[in-house]
This record gives sequence, structure tokens and C-alpha cells, in this order.
Amino acid sequence: MKNFLEFYNDLSSDLKHTTLFIFLSYFCVLFSYPLVRSATSAMFYDVYTSQEYSMASFIGVVVLMVLISINNKWQSKIGVHKIYLLTGILSAVSLLIGFIGYKLGLGWMTYVIFAIKEAYIVLMVHSCLAFANALYNMIQFKKLIGPIGASGSLGGILGGQLTSVLAKNYGTDLVFFVALAVILITTVVFYQTRKIKVKGLEPNKSITPLKAIRGVKKYVLLIASIVALSQFVIYIADLQFNIVFEKVVVEKDARTAYLGEFYSYVNTFSIFMQFIVLPFLLVRVSIKAIFFFIPLLYIVLSIGGLNYGVASLTVIGAIFISMKGTDYSLFAASKDVMYHPLLSLQKFGAKFITDMFVYRTSKAIIAFIFAQIVNLQMDLLTQVQFFFLCLWILVIFILFKEQKKL
Repeated sequence: MKNFLEFYNDLSSDLKHTTLFIFLSYFCVLFSYPLVRSATSAMFYDVYTSQEYSMASFIGVVVLMVLISINNKWQSKIGVHKIYLLTGILSAVSLLIGFIGYKLGLGWMTYVIFAIKEAYIVLMVHSCLAFANALYNMIQFKKLIGPIGASGSLGGILGGQLTSVLAKNYGTDLVFFVALAVILITTVVFYQTRKIKVKGLEPNKSITPLKAIRGVKKYVLLIASIVALSQFVIYIADLQFNIVFEKVVVEKDARTAYLGEFYSYVNTFSIFMQFIVLPFLLVRVSIKAIFFFIPLLYIVLSIGGLNYGVASLTVIGAIFISMKGTDYSLFAASKDVMYHPLLSLQKFGAKFITDMFVYRTSKAIIAFIFAQIVNLQMDLLTQVQFFFLCLWILVIFILFKEQKKL
């Protein structure tokens, strides 16, 4: 913390101002997510079961693909700050419309709020981190990515705890409305970062983030492949958790409260990784070693943990917390470092493809596949998960060979 404060004090006045609002934006958007996710998940399970979870995830990703296409087109015309503002406002309005439909007895509207919940967090987190990645140089970014991630994890912890308190005392509906308010707040906060212009990210009708990766397509594709495989693995862990969760916790407000606390644990683990583990690893261990460590850790968790508690909510929850917390922190930070051989607009384009398009497309593919299976077996899920982990390790070898050519 001392080193970070010394580094922050050495920044220019404008960069200090912008950095502060980046931190606050990331804090607020991840503060909102446990509120949104817990409330919308409880509403969804009030109408449907875990058998429909995969189809809801698939539909959510299809919706996101449409929104990504719109986002890509308009970001090039109006800039990252205005698109972030519009994303927040339209997400809040769409969630409210879905909620009203749900309260009027239109159960299918829970699919709408499920889809918007999946989309808004990806679009807003991507814009915030992509702007930060392009704004800072390599040395600055390595020093800032951990604290920025920690600010988001802290937001997730506090948002999860608030979710639990509100759900237990006032019910799911109030949790939902507080979530909408926080989403609107983060749009205003991020808009304050517009004072510093980043070369390559100004509104430009002829150059879009997707066009920017010409010449580095293979490198970006390999990173995207690892992102896809990581999300296959995480989704399977999420699905296993939801299968057990639905059976163990059966009342709507109890589910909201439980999920609020649960996502606080995810963010607590993540903030531990970002504050304690990540600063140590980034300066002492190679990014290549970190990349290999993550799938190896997941192999130990998926095989060892599930063998000892396949039907236990506590064990399944602990495995998911460990995987998701590592994904939020160690994997996200090390992946972002991999973009730094690229130019500013190439970084933005690469993050657009991997963190928005591939990240969610991969979830759509795996969700659609599992949605076709009527009776999901935990053993089958573990076997498929292990296969993806082995493939993940193979792609890492190819990625670092390609990096040497840049």
C-alpha cells in the first residue's frame, strides 16, 4: 500500500484525478453486481429451476452479442465515455422493465432481467479496464492493476454484504432497486475520466476496435482461446454449484441473502489474491509461470474437491469461490499484462474481442450444449471440465511461442 501511495503521488494532477475516478468506477460497478445478480437469480428461481439455467445463460449471451455489436459500432462514433454512460442508463431502464413484467406475473420476463444482468457487467467492466489499459504505460499498469482489481473486489464484498442485510430485513425487491441506483451512480463517476484523451481511443468512424488488431490476429486469437477455455471451466463449476444450491436453499429471499453472502466470499478471496498474492507474483514470477499455475490449480480443485463433496453445497461453493476468485484476480491481471506488446488501439480491440465477445460467446456455446442434456450428472461435468483444463495448458505453450515473434 505504501509503494502504491508513493507511486500515486508522483502522478500528474490530471492523471491523479483520472486514476481516482477509474478506481471509484470499478468499485461501484462491482458493488452493484452482487445486488443485481442475487436479486435477479432469486427471481429466476422463483419461476424456473436449474434445468433452465443453461438455456437462460445461452439466451443471455445471444443478447450480449447483439449489444456488443451495437457497442462496437457506437463506441467508434461517440467514444468510450459516452458509450459507458448510455450502457448504464439503458441497462437500468431495461432491468426495471423486466422487473415490472415479473411483478405483473409474466414469468418469462425473468429471462429478460437474467440476460441484462449478464450483459451490463461485461460491457461496463470492459470499458473501464480497456480505458485503463490504454491510458497507462506498462510499468504504471503493472503497479495499478492489482489495486484497481482490489477496489472492485472490495466493492463486491460490500455489495454482497449489503445484499444479505437488505434481503433478510426488507426483501429482494429493495435489493433490486438499490442495484439500479448504484448502476446509475457508476455511469456518472466514470464520465469524470473523460478529461484525459488517450491516443487511439478518440471517436473515429473509420477505425473500430475490431479493425485495430490487424497484424496481431493470431496472438489475440490464442489469448481468446485461453479465455474461452477458462470460461468453459468456470461455467461448469457455476452449473455444479447451481444444481446443488437449488436443492438446498428453496425460499426466494433466503436465496437472495445466501447469494449476497456467497458473492462476498468470492470477492473476499479475490481481494486477498490481489492485495497479497498478485503484487508478490507480478514482480517475482514470470507471467508464463502464472499462466500455467492457474489451470493446474483448477485441476487440483475439480478432481480433489469434487471427489470429497460432490453433493455438498459447502464444498461445491468453496470450489466455485476459489475458481471464480482466481479468475477475477490472478487470471484477469496476468491476461491484461499479455496485451502490453500491442499498441493502444490494438489493446482496446484485443480486450473487446476477448473480454466481451469471446468471454460470453464461450459461455453461450457451453450453456447451449448443456441445455440439451436433460439429466446432468456431476461426474460427467467433472470429466468434461478436466478435458478443457488439459486443452488450456496446451494452448498456453502455443501462446508463448507466438509472443516471442511479436
